[in-house]
Order: sequence, then C-alpha cells, then structure tokens
Amino acid sequence: MKPVKKDTNRIAKVNSLIQHQLGPVLQEFLDWQKGLVTITKVETTKDMKWAKVWISVFYSSKEDSAAADKKIMDFLAKNIYDLQGELNKNFHTKIIPRISFYLDTSPRYVEHIDELIKEVHEEEE
Repeated sequence: MKPVKKDTNRIAKVNSLIQHQLGPVLQEFLDWQKGLVTITKVETTKDMKWAKVWISVFYSSKEDSAAADKKIMDFLAKNIYDLQGELNKNFHTKIIPRISFYLDTSPRYVEHIDELIKEVHEEEE
C-alpha cells in the first residue's frame, strides 16, 4: 500500500517567498523609475528550477507607457544576474529557482475595459 502524500503547498510557499524577497530588491533597483513597479504573480515550476516573475508598472500619466515598459524590461534583463544574486542571498532552500521577468498587462487591460464601459454608459444618458 502506497503512503498518502501530504499536500504541503510547497510551490505556493516558494512563490510567496520569492515575491516577498524580490519586492524590496526591485524597489531598490528601480528607484530611478517614475512609476510604481509591483510583482503581481510568481509561477515556479514543480521541480523548482525556474520561476516566472510577473511585474506590473503603474504610471501617474499614460503618456509613453509602452516605451517606459520596454526600458524597465530591458533594465531587468540586463541586471538579471544581480537580481538573482540578491534572491540567492536570502533564499535558504536546496534548489533556488532561476528567475525570469515578464510584463503583466492585465491591469491596463482592465482599465481600458472600464473606460469603454464608462463611455457606453455616458452615451446611454
């Protein structure tokens, strides 16, 4: 008879730990940026070798946000080894996931849909 495996939510805990460890590091690395950069989600593979870090950038104005996003993503790609090193210092597991950054555009999409709904309501009135 096979022993029943206990579900420990290990991957969820690792995702949360990466998010909490990288948050302040990203804030320090991107202090020159005019917008607010947040980690929206972390997805770690089951073997814990890779972790996708989804970031979202909020700007006070909508002007030229695509260019600013590209600038931030290029900066993160250029400094990935320094960011990984900062994560490695504070991560105390046998396997430390290799991180990669992706831009989360869902908040902007939600904002766009919200604006469209407001326009429809204004036209009805």
